[in-house]
Amino acid sequence: MIVTIICLAAAVWGIDLDQITSSFKKANYWTLPFMLGLLFVFFWLKALRWRMLLEPIRDLTVSQVTPAMMIGFMGNNILPAHLGEFLRVYVLSRQFQIPKTTVLSTVVLERLFDIIAILCYLGIGIYFAPSLPAEYQTVSLIVAAGILLLILSVAAYLIWTESVIRLFRRIFDFLPFLPDKLTHLVLEMMRSGALGMESMKSKRLCFGIIWTSFAQWLINGISIYLALWSFNIRVSPLAAFVVLGVTAFGVTVPATPGFFGVVQLCFSVSLKAFGVSSADVFSASIYYQLSQYIPVTLIGLYYSHREGLKLSEAESEAEKELEELEGEE
Repeated sequence: MIVTIICLAAAVWGIDLDQITSSFKKANYWTLPFMLGLLFVFFWLKALRWRMLLEPIRDLTVSQVTPAMMIGFMGNNILPAHLGEFLRVYVLSRQFQIPKTTVLSTVVLERLFDIIAILCYLGIGIYFAPSLPAEYQTVSLIVAAGILLLILSVAAYLIWTESVIRLFRRIFDFLPFLPDKLTHLVLEMMRSGALGMESMKSKRLCFGIIWTSFAQWLINGISIYLALWSFNIRVSPLAAFVVLGVTAFGVTVPATPGFFGVVQLCFSVSLKAFGVSSADVFSASIYYQLSQYIPVTLIGLYYSHREGLKLSEAESEAEKELEELEGEE
């Protein structure tokens, strides 16, 4: 809650309430149907990618993985500390009797490909977007180096799994201040994650996972651009990539469910260098966030009701799932 309040205060600092009200009154809301359509495509691509990641373990359909996925994202919207990810693992594992650590490994791999795709778009946005200072290009080169290092790390993990695990074990030996429970959990997740990496050994699945990762975040970038356009913020589409990258990493900060305040600050910071109205940016961030938050939460609640998972039980199930995964090492 404190993080959310601080971020929200920083985002509205220096903005008059009347400016925000005026911004909402002048906005073009005809973009909403298009944004909802893009949101559908975004999550369809996510479900398709998750199906491909799970294929070596269990050949499921997109419609079979969608309920657990949407329940998980709903959980991230209403539960603290990204517990929705563990709720997602619990639901799919219960539905199809797949080991929980194996399901979690595919979720971890998802996040890895998300990071690579988002970093690529962020680097492109920073390097090529007009009106940005020249020193921003240096930042984009650092991002590119980070992408390369991450890709090489993934490749090494895929090819030399046990060697990489032994390396991490040695590193943890030099970090005695880390709890044993945490280090054991990380090492066990890395080992079980090798099973989730099986899909990367198939050229067909590897290609599918890569293109869906980049396609879904391109879709999200377009949604951000439409939200900005709706509030008369005329910037290059590349600026939306900058907002995408900063926001995607900003929501990893521990905050209240739904990431309110964090998203607003990320929009503000991202577009500050483009010389646009702060009130319009704040209003556009609210519009974008609600266009995502409301439908995702409602769909997740529908699937949780269909699966017999009561809202009052969701947090306890997610916390229990986390504890069980910690105990499996």
